[in-house]
Amino acid sequence: MRASVLVLAALAATACGGSSAVSSGSLRDCVAKHVPGAADRVRSSVEEGVTTLTWPNGEGGETIASVFASGSDAEEAEKAEARLGDAHDRRAKNVLYSGGGAVEDAIVKCVS
Repeated sequence: MRASVLVLAALAATACGGSSAVSSGSLRDCVAKHVPGAADRVRSSVEEGVTTLTWPNGEGGETIASVFASGSDAEEAEKAEARLGDAHDRRAKNVLYSGGGAVEDAIVKCVS
């Protein structure tokens, strides 16, 4: 009985956007659903276990999302940026993101 309750609680938290980590693939797919053409423009790279997704915009800029293994890893990276004086990223769950525009709006919806 107790195991059933724990499983149901975990499922409810996940369904309601709980605190679980977001994968880079699910973020990329979700952004593509919200922003027409985003799937064709996204670039992906992996360094030290962190996947960075980059979407160029029409004005020469870009929106970037760095997907970490956990929320605590993302929080540590955010703090390191602040110590360097480069704290322009925002964080939701295990994702640091910046750049603005429709893609950033979609990232927020997909991660929240």
